[in-house]
Amino acid sequence: MSSCGAVVGGVSLDLVDVSTQSVIQGVVSKAGAPAKVGYVRLLDTSDEFVAEVPVSPQGEFRFFAAPGKWNVVALIPGGSARTTVEAHLGKIADLEISVS
Repeated sequence: MSSCGAVVGGVSLDLVDVSTQSVIQGVVSKAGAPAKVGYVRLLDTSDEFVAEVPVSPQGEFRFFAAPGKWNVVALIPGGSARTTVEAHLGKIADLEISVS
């Protein structure tokens, strides 16, 4: 559970065979509240664009990515934040990204 009250990951993965996936998901917040508008970008280690998803009204996002290191950039009105994460096959990487 994130400190902003939104559940990390959002939509259920119950019907997804996570053992065959590398999942990167999380919640974007600003000032302790979920970001209701914005995007999250997935970049490779060379900062090349790979994918972008909008955040949900609860600030949630999810990517299905190849195993390896990734840069994740949250872009919301008034700010951005960046983090690096390692995706592993069969595991879920849960992120809490706070934009200041």
